[in-house]
Amino acid sequence: MRTRLLAGLGTAIVMTLISAASAIALPGTRTFVETYPFASALCVKGEAGALGKRLEPSRELLLNSCTTLKLPFAGLEATVTSAEAQYSQTVANESALVLAACPQPLTQADRPACRTARSNRRSADSSALLARHDAVVTFVNAIEGNRVTFWSAVHSLRGGAGVAADPPIKQPTPQQNPS
Repeated sequence: MRTRLLAGLGTAIVMTLISAASAIALPGTRTFVETYPFASALCVKGEAGALGKRLEPSRELLLNSCTTLKLPFAGLEATVTSAEAQYSQTVANESALVLAACPQPLTQADRPACRTARSNRRSADSSALLARHDAVVTFVNAIEGNRVTFWSAVHSLRGGAGVAADPPIKQPTPQQNPS
């Protein structure tokens, strides 16, 4: 009984760590292949001419859909990466301003400036975090929309109805998307 309980607890901890690691992966850090594993594999097969006889007559339409899926990915990725860099820069700048305004030991004369610097840091960091989260939401909505459009096109092709689609891309919460 105790051995089973410990084994179950160990398994639960490992699964939690694995799921937490995948949840923390920031949007923009995954490659096109990691984001769309089934779609990218299908596109590679289409480019190689290895689709199979049922889907081969629709090869050109499939390749057009692949291009439509691939083209916006780099731009979307650059936008979310830029927002992340802006957030990190804001946090670093505001922390430096607080350090400058709050010398140690803190004297009575330094307290008002220190308090103001800390308040400004909270406000600036919150605004930057919100802007970063908005960029992440936009990124995820766009790649999810592109995924749906791609698979709708593939499943409407002759021979494409039975092709397995990529799973939906989940919208991260701010807590799942820490810096």
